Amino acid sequence: MAEPNRPLPTALMMPGNVRGGQVISLVEITGSIGGKVDASKLADELGADIAVLLPILDAAEMLGLVRSEKGDVHLTELGLKFQKTTKNKLKVLKDRIATIEPFRTAIELASRGKPITAQNVADALAEMGLRWHYKPELNEALIRTLLIHWAIYAGLLNYDGKSGKFRKP
Repeated sequence: MAEPNRPLPTALMMPGNVRGGQVISLVEITGSIGGKVDASKLADELGADIAVLLPILDAAEMLGLVRSEKGDVHLTELGLKFQKTTKNKLKVLKDRIATIEPFRTAIELASRGKPITAQNVADALAEMGLRWHYKPELNEALIRTLLIHWAIYAGLLNYDGKSGKFRKP
């Protein structure tokens, strides 16, 4: 719920429980079936129920890889290109990932030259009214996990596990 006098957030937010590998699998399966598939069949093929599929589908749509119409999932032109990519698929999406939260804010903070933590990103996002979880420690953990699973593999950030800090490559 937005605080009084604060506009509702309009930023795209990566679903907190979706990983790059799940989006890659969704695109691979959709492509192997011919580029168009019924969402319930896609859920079966992924071995997931529809409740698990929906956030993965949201992430894939947000990244421009698929579009969903009347219960069918279609690969976009970018989705077809992505499916044919053989090496580090997430690097193909680097520019798109960089526009989605929490990655956009993390990159902006890291661009200032100092290493940042998930806490720094969580605090900056909270000021904008963006949270993945109402408990601060869980919110920070979700943001850290998202940054590791997406921004590192896309080549947007580097991570030092010992210090828990992210920096620009």
